[in-house]
Amino acid sequence: MNALATTILLFSSTFALGADQPDDGIYLRTQADSSAWIMSQDGQKLYLGTRQNLKIKTSELSSQNNANTRFNLSVTVPYDEKIGPSSYILVVARTAYRQTGSGASHQELSSLNFHISGKENALRVSEYMKTPVAYRRHPRHNLRVSFIPTKQEFSVGDEVSATLQIANVGTHTIAFMKGGRNRAARDNQYIFSARYGGKQLEDIGTSYHFGGLAARQVLQPGQVFEDRISLSKWFAFDKAGMYEIHGSYYLAFTDPDEDLARTIWEDYVSADFMVRIAKSDKASNEPNAGDTN
Repeated sequence: MNALATTILLFSSTFALGADQPDDGIYLRTQADSSAWIMSQDGQKLYLGTRQNLKIKTSELSSQNNANTRFNLSVTVPYDEKIGPSSYILVVARTAYRQTGSGASHQELSSLNFHISGKENALRVSEYMKTPVAYRRHPRHNLRVSFIPTKQEFSVGDEVSATLQIANVGTHTIAFMKGGRNRAARDNQYIFSARYGGKQLEDIGTSYHFGGLAARQVLQPGQVFEDRISLSKWFAFDKAGMYEIHGSYYLAFTDPDEDLARTIWEDYVSADFMVRIAKSDKASNEPNAGDTN
């Protein structure tokens, strides 16, 4: 994060087709077909308005994947009610990046976001914006993972649940986020697949979600994280027998020594387990299908 307020002084100008490429800067995006245009890095035709004089309060350029090939630039400026999710175009070294999002904080500050592909492009933007690149890095985690059914045997019709255990068996403290995919019918930080009688079971739920609140979990060496999850939101469990299940849990690692919840690495932990379903008492007292009196 660039903590010092930075002012990008830009001139009001556009460029015509066939003329020199536009100078580095942040431009207003316009829909007028008569304006000069440039192709964005992701292949969209963008019409350039005037270069803007924006007072940059803070800027952050961070990697968005473990391979460090995709980046996001977040720029904080004084609040402007006219700023929308596609108001501006960033041009650096003849490459254009369209604004992909925005946000506001109590009508005091606005944030502008630009997606950038490629390490070299990120370095050019870093140099122009005078903000360092925050790269992804491996957290050196060593974890033992298990899913433990909350009962040795469930009955047909019961809610079936299991407890996830993540034990830090390494020598390094780790931190990760719990939540962020739980504003939904189920917690989609989990992924499950199941087989019954050798056949894949249908997932009766949906992975659609609206994000959700998240809290950071810090695990010292030797500590164990536990979380209970209802498997009935994934599978019907409407037949007696053994169910083979593979469970995964998404981990967005953060730096345990930083207060910021910035993702430094993404990974999944997973484990296989089995669930036993017995006939319910009600089902055992009823005649089987096809029986006659």
